[in-house]
Amino acid sequence: MPNRRFLSRLFLIVGLVVGAIILYWLVEQTGWQNLVDNLALFGLLPLLGFIAISLLNFCLYTWRWKIILDDIVPTKQRLSFSRLFMHRMSGFAAGYLTPAAQVAGEPLRVALVKADGVPLQAATSSVVLDLAFEITSFVVYVLAGLTLAFSQGIGVGEGLIWPLVFVLILLSLLISFFVFTASGAGFFHRLIGGLGGRRFEVTRKLEVWLAETEKLMTQFFVGKSLKVFFIVLLSFVMTAFRAVEVMFVVYFFGSLLSISDAFLLSTIPGISLLLPIPGGLGVFEGSNAAMFALLGIGINPVAFTMIIRARDLLFIATGVVHAVLRGERIIAKR
Repeated sequence: MPNRRFLSRLFLIVGLVVGAIILYWLVEQTGWQNLVDNLALFGLLPLLGFIAISLLNFCLYTWRWKIILDDIVPTKQRLSFSRLFMHRMSGFAAGYLTPAAQVAGEPLRVALVKADGVPLQAATSSVVLDLAFEITSFVVYVLAGLTLAFSQGIGVGEGLIWPLVFVLILLSLLISFFVFTASGAGFFHRLIGGLGGRRFEVTRKLEVWLAETEKLMTQFFVGKSLKVFFIVLLSFVMTAFRAVEVMFVVYFFGSLLSISDAFLLSTIPGISLLLPIPGGLGVFEGSNAAMFALLGIGINPVAFTMIIRARDLLFIATGVVHAVLRGERIIAKR
């Protein structure tokens, strides 16, 4: 266990250092004064408007999670929208500050929901399903962006080949998860059995626990095609908000984007968020800089990314405060 903790911390530190070096290099290339001038050009009111748009989208994310959780647990165990909103904010903060941005905050979400009286298996099922819908819509969105890039000649060469391969592999795994889960065959517990996990008592117990948890997820799909379709549609709407946010920020920097350019700018740089670097620090800025150059957008890419980071920092601070306060209450209660 100490070795695992040491390696995970080392991995986190290396990722932060690499990202910070890339970010520092990018700022040096654009100039510190140029960066400050561009941020001042954006203005406070547009920043507040951007945060408001993001909060609206965050409400939709919370709504999807609540729909899933309410379907799994009895009425008396359902949680309020505001409580789930704050739990999700804490999950966002945990994911942002660790190398696995898309999944690292989910154990914290499970723990917070369980502390509110939801059984562990139900809490886990709701978070896994919510995450599966989220990542699937994001991967499909990125895949569409990569397809558009190749059709416009942006992906010519090997620059986007490996991201395309990675996205296709990830999408195939997600589709397998939904097919096996919806059919009742199970995905995770069969994966453990297929990897020879039944030879050990710990993994055998985990396989049984996962099988029971997956039954709850299967029940969510049985006879609820309209609800599932609505959640899928809602997931793609929320993911498409990325393009709206990009167009909003670019507009208040004094430029206009076509729908296709906004789509490209909101998809391809997002691949960096799947890399083992906290918040894609540095890499996200570099990806935006490359896309700005390819699309001929005359905006400081670091200033553009700083606006997004400012919103993220507000969300992180809110999520961290909520997690700390809830943690203190749970410890005091026990």
